[in-house]
Amino acid sequence: REKRYAKGDTVFRAGDPAEAVCIVKEGRVHLMRFLESGQAATTCVMTSGETFCCLPALDRKPYPVDAVAAVDSTVIRIPTSVFHECLQENPAFLQDSLCLFCDRLRGVEQRSCMAYDSTERRLAQALVALSKKFGDTIPLTKHELAELASTTVETTIRVLSQLKKDGIVKSSRGSTTIVKSEQLRRLAGS
Repeated sequence: REKRYAKGDTVFRAGDPAEAVCIVKEGRVHLMRFLESGQAATTCVMTSGETFCCLPALDRKPYPVDAVAAVDSTVIRIPTSVFHECLQENPAFLQDSLCLFCDRLRGVEQRSCMAYDSTERRLAQALVALSKKFGDTIPLTKHELAELASTTVETTIRVLSQLKKDGIVKSSRGSTTIVKSEQLRRLAGS
C-alpha cells in the first residue's frame, strides 16, 4: 500500500472521503488549507515516520485539509477499515493513537494562539518547531516558511534578514540554519 508522489503531487484533497491513514515513509508532505484569497496556509509539515489524518479515518469524516508532497515522497496508506480493526484488537495501538491525537490537538491549540503573535514571533515559533524535526538546518524554502507562519514571502525574507543580521540564523537558498537556538527560543516565547 505504498505509493510514490512526485514533488507537488496531491496525496488527497480537503473534502475527499477519509479512505486511509497515511504514514510518510520517505520525503515530506505538507498539510495545507487554501484561504478564500487563494493563499495557501501550511498547517503541518509531516516527515519520515510521521502519521497523518488519523482523526478523519477514526470518525469517517472527510479530510479537512489538502496533503501535498513537498518533495518526492513515499507514503504508506493504511485503509480506514484496517485502522479500525487495529484499534479494536490492540489496546496498545489504541493508546498510542490517543497519544498521537493529543499531541496533534496541542499543536492545533498552539497554532491558533500564534494568530495573535507578531510575524517575527510566528516565524521564530515555526523555526523552533521545525528544528525538532530536522535539527538546526531546516530544508524549507522561504515560500514554505511563509505559508507555515501565515505571512507573505516578502515579510518572511525581511524577518529572516533581521535574524541573520542578529546572528540567530544563517539563510541560504532552500534552507535556514539556526545558529543561536537559545535566542531563537526566547524570541519564540518558548
